[in-house]
Amino acid sequence: MKILIVDDNAARCEEVKALLQEELGIGEPDIYTAYNTQSAKTLMRSIRFDFLILDVVLPKRDEPPCAEFGLALLNDIKKRPTIKKPGKIVGITAQFEDLESFRTQFDSHCEVLIEASTRSKDWKGKILQAVKFENSKLISKYTTERNVTCLSVHGIRTRGEWQQKFKKIVESNVDTVSFESYKYGYFTVLSFMIPFLRQIKVNSFSKELKRINLQGKEIFIFCHSFGTYITVNAISKLLSEGTTVNIKMLVLSGSVLPSNYDFHKIMTLTDMKLINDCGCDDRILLLSEGLVPNTGMAGRVGFYGLNNARFVNRFFKGGHSHYFDEGSGFMEKYWLPLFYGDSNIEVIDQRCDSIVTSGIIEKVTSGLGKVKGIIYLTALFFCFYYFFMK
Repeated sequence: MKILIVDDNAARCEEVKALLQEELGIGEPDIYTAYNTQSAKTLMRSIRFDFLILDVVLPKRDEPPCAEFGLALLNDIKKRPTIKKPGKIVGITAQFEDLESFRTQFDSHCEVLIEASTRSKDWKGKILQAVKFENSKLISKYTTERNVTCLSVHGIRTRGEWQQKFKKIVESNVDTVSFESYKYGYFTVLSFMIPFLRQIKVNSFSKELKRINLQGKEIFIFCHSFGTYITVNAISKLLSEGTTVNIKMLVLSGSVLPSNYDFHKIMTLTDMKLINDCGCDDRILLLSEGLVPNTGMAGRVGFYGLNNARFVNRFFKGGHSHYFDEGSGFMEKYWLPLFYGDSNIEVIDQRCDSIVTSGIIEKVTSGLGKVKGIIYLTALFFCFYYFFMK
């Protein structure tokens, strides 16, 4: 979703920009700003914006601001073919009393007209509601045209309550996405530590993914913890078998995969975008990295290698399941907008812990992870010797 804010009040302009980023998770690359009508027209000649937030009292260039210039800009948007018309226009002003003589003209251009002054307490909420509504329209249009299915996969020691919550969030905004929630039952920590038991779950899921893939829909996958292991290995398995998968978006959260996992085959043989959402305080993944064979802490430190338009690590404050915390609004803020598949994916980095402390802990854990295979083989040898050779 591309948004243009045209406001000669630089402080308010930045305030609105921060509001959209913090409350709706709209990436900084998708928010543009202009401080006069001329620079706004320059931007709109090259970019079609989904949403225009327009201060109706503006300067043309460097002269004093005037409502006539704002009105002239609205007329240019309406009549000039060289200007790409925004999807929706919301007018704001702190000088509401000066607008009376132009109210009829502005009302005919702006679907919403908001008083954004110190005496108005709810103007920010009105802007947010207007942007949310327009975003829902864009998602609905995209998912209808592409025939989208959302597939979710939960983690260990849970039955995936978050899957139903996410379904409700999406369905409260659009009714054009079909859902598949993959359940594999309560998977214990002991089972997670045994590779062949994990592979059984991978094989089962790959069959279901193949079935869903045959429906010909565009697939968006959201998975958490052990669900990321199941999903990525199942995709890799299908690709190795020569199956073409129609996955548009793969979102990993709290991933137990190793940070050096090789995604070359997946990224080469598919057109998917991959987002790895991390919790920088995820302590559970330290145990995964240090103790569990063939797993790691990519959901804490990210995947190594290049980040680009198709492959992004995003770092957030929080632990292993902070994505689903009540009141955080994480899924609505950071996952729901992904259904508008053509948006830029912003690189988010909220890490604020000590590099020294965190680095030492992660290096020690990583070192333990490098020898955990030897430890397990040694333990198996002694068990075999104790039970069968003694």
